[in-house]
Amino acid sequence: MSKKVLYSLLTGVLTIGVLAACGDAEDMDDPGMEEDPGMEDDGGDMEG
Repeated sequence: MSKKVLYSLLTGVLTIGVLAACGDAEDMDDPGMEEDPGMEDDGGDMEG
């Protein structure tokens, strides 16, 4: 396979990958952060 064809294919794969990564992320809400009990405020009591 010639280098020109190989580089063209790799450029196309890279371009598609970049475009897919920069897509619309409206549907990708992360509900895990809202439901994490470790992130709750305990009133500020500090032992020590």
